[in-house]
Amino acid sequence: MHLRLNRWTDCDYSEFVSFLKEQGDEKYRSFHCSLVPRAQRELVLGIRMPSLRKIGREISKGNPKSFLELSKGGFYEERMIRGIVTGLIKTENFEDFRNLFDGFSSEVDSWAICDSFCTGLKEVKKYRKEFFDYLDNYIKSDNEWKIRIALVVMLDFYLDDEYIDLVLKRCDRIENTGYYVSMARAWLVATAFAKCREKTEGYLKNNSLDDETFNRAIQKCVESRRIDERTKLWLKSIKRKKILSD
Repeated sequence: MHLRLNRWTDCDYSEFVSFLKEQGDEKYRSFHCSLVPRAQRELVLGIRMPSLRKIGREISKGNPKSFLELSKGGFYEERMIRGIVTGLIKTENFEDFRNLFDGFSSEVDSWAICDSFCTGLKEVKKYRKEFFDYLDNYIKSDNEWKIRIALVVMLDFYLDDEYIDLVLKRCDRIENTGYYVSMARAWLVATAFAKCREKTEGYLKNNSLDDETFNRAIQKCVESRRIDERTKLWLKSIKRKKILSD
């Protein structure tokens, strides 16, 4: 199917959905269904991520906003592609970028959709300062997925000398203990330890992470190939012990 369209119509989109159904791989579908919430499994077609990204790139070379206006997001892969296309749109100003970001963020309800969307936000570098400030609204949210979005965006784009102190402070003040928030915090801290060792080592010695998240971060550090064995021994030594009640 030709995907570089100047204007998408309902007919084009119906053809697109049929095209997606033809790309599904039943073996991969069975595997991927184990990674998504049970309620979404009937909507999984089984299209591998490289293919989804290729489709998203082709759409973005035409009129991606026209595509987003018609996209229904029914199948799991439709939403994945919506996220990919959203991240590839070249925006004219920060308000345009923010509106696109907010528009898709409201659809995120699984870790896979969250993480692929965040990783593909190419325009972040154009609005680095404004966007970092704006992400604080997501950190303060009561919505577990919005908090995870902010954490994963910071992990992907802000783990450097300029932002590491601010990122760790934000990570530290999150009170939400939801599983997907906890996992993202642990992932962020472990990645920060590999990229910004000195600052993150100090953070591991003095932080407000709950025990479960802290131990998850330590475990992810220990599993990293970027960290030497001597450091891993130290990390294991600071892992918090669980206190068993009588």
